Amino acid sequence: MKTLMASGKEYTLYHTTGKVLSSSKNLSTTVSATGGGNTPVNMRSTTTVHDQIFLMDNTGKEHSFQLQDFDVACREGNEVTVVWAVQKGKKAGDYIAATNHTTNQNFFNIGALRRMYRPTWLIPIALTVVFLYMGSGTSILLAFATWIVFIAYTISKANSFKKEFNTGMYS
Repeated sequence: MKTLMASGKEYTLYHTTGKVLSSSKNLSTTVSATGGGNTPVNMRSTTTVHDQIFLMDNTGKEHSFQLQDFDVACREGNEVTVVWAVQKGKKAGDYIAATNHTTNQNFFNIGALRRMYRPTWLIPIALTVVFLYMGSGTSILLAFATWIVFIAYTISKANSFKKEFNTGMYS
């Protein structure tokens, strides 16, 4: 176990390493549409990759993992580690990383990482209210810039985790 601080929140990182007994992959696609009548119809589709991986650890215990949006490349016999993060005070958390030690590849759940590193919404909301209350064109730009900085900060922190991720600590 390892602890991690992310945007003022403490997480405990857990992991399981083992030989892949079997793995499967499937895709699901969700399609949504908006508009119609007098407005143009906008269609959007989202495809989610589902990985199911069965590992046997070095004690002979079997573990199963259902991962979404990782697209883990692995096959029977590969050594794989799956890492998940549980926020302090909670009982469960998200899978955040998987490593195939055999191929030396890392895979990440970027959505879960961004949620971990996202700071509180209170600051950008408060700044937006203050800027919009000021009512000038510049204040509207400042309100918009507040959200750009908020999003850029979150993405930057998640990308830093990916860059600094040390696969050796989980082998």
